[in-house]
Amino acid sequence: MTNGRTEYTFLWFVENYSYCWHKNGESLVSPEFTADGLEGTVWTLYLYPRGSTDDYKGNISFYLTRSPYDGNSKEFSLKYELSVLAVDGSSIRSSYCEYTFKKGCGDGYGSPSFSKMDEVLKSRQADYLPQDTLSLRCKIWRGEGSVQEVNEIAARTRIGIEQISFHHVTESFSKLEPNEKKTTQIISPSKKCDLSSCLYFIDDSSEGKVMVEITPSSTKEILSKCKFSLLDASGKKIECGEADNRCDATRKDIQSLLLSLTRQVILNKKSEYLPHDKLSLSCECIFSTGVEYQKIERTLYEKPFVALTQISNDVQYKDMYNSAQKLSSSPSALDDLKAIYNNQVLTDVELKTKTKSFAAHKIWLYARSPIFKAMLTNDMKEKNSNIIQLDDLEDETVQQLLLFLYTDKLENLQWESAIKLLLCRR
Repeated sequence: MTNGRTEYTFLWFVENYSYCWHKNGESLVSPEFTADGLEGTVWTLYLYPRGSTDDYKGNISFYLTRSPYDGNSKEFSLKYELSVLAVDGSSIRSSYCEYTFKKGCGDGYGSPSFSKMDEVLKSRQADYLPQDTLSLRCKIWRGEGSVQEVNEIAARTRIGIEQISFHHVTESFSKLEPNEKKTTQIISPSKKCDLSSCLYFIDDSSEGKVMVEITPSSTKEILSKCKFSLLDASGKKIECGEADNRCDATRKDIQSLLLSLTRQVILNKKSEYLPHDKLSLSCECIFSTGVEYQKIERTLYEKPFVALTQISNDVQYKDMYNSAQKLSSSPSALDDLKAIYNNQVLTDVELKTKTKSFAAHKIWLYARSPIFKAMLTNDMKEKNSNIIQLDDLEDETVQQLLLFLYTDKLENLQWESAIKLLLCRR
């Protein structure tokens, strides 16, 4: 080894970190890395999002581990630092270690209580998880004296997530018997996360607790977050249940969720909550689907002043990055349109079927549908009226049509309704 000290830096970026599905004692493992000067040894970082053992529940554990299969037959002593980084590359939290790693046993050493889960996921989330990415660093030194050479390796791991929204419609809700289950099958667009949604109520001698069970087709798909809303007769959403286990020190199973509206409360407002004796739930689920990407993306071998120049350039973009982050976290135009639709703000036209009215905006119907454009601009009765009569369409079709016009999404339409919807847009 040359005189002076060589610095080896391994950067590991974990995207969608809050969707780590791991239980206590389960680890997320980085890609393997090595470098000239590490004498054939191979290393990985082990991260335990919910602690490495029962004693460290509520903590994030972080270790450097030597591969049992590397090409060096000797014990290997290291000085190293484990850190989590802010956007500008500065260290938020660090742990300094010195350890002699044995050969052939997958020896690991680090910090079992590296950081508190609540700090990372809640109180300082903006610092630790910009855009839900955890930036980790392992810095290793070999030799003594001033740094003569800098080696940097950067890797990325992406936790896969899939968001699925659908409608669960329960026919003849008032006639359901206790524990009689009504199930809907949902096929995800990606085909990776098909699921079933099951609704029933429990006869507890009071008002009847309503339960919803969400069951993915594969045990590899972990339900991380869900939200349920009842759709009333006017199409308005009434929130009635949600769960999120991402911050749990002991990850709870949220596949079965008790709704906040009991069966009796729903029956008491039957005209509002049960049009045609149908209970309609809008369901939004987000699943963690495992590691979808993992790769070493960059390797850099430089002298110290070159590396410092690179760091300086990175810092110049901190403000730009923060501005972009604020913009990306703001609601999109599509989100705002959906909110306007859901809240029925400043509506100026009604779409009427034989049994129901739906509020909307003339300007948006004009922009999104050729047939509505013709109705509102040609010499037709709708031009001078605030009512568009749609007697030949069913309530659900019109509701789904409006949802599509405002959000570009369809929620679990049957083929017949979908065909009618397409005809409406022509």
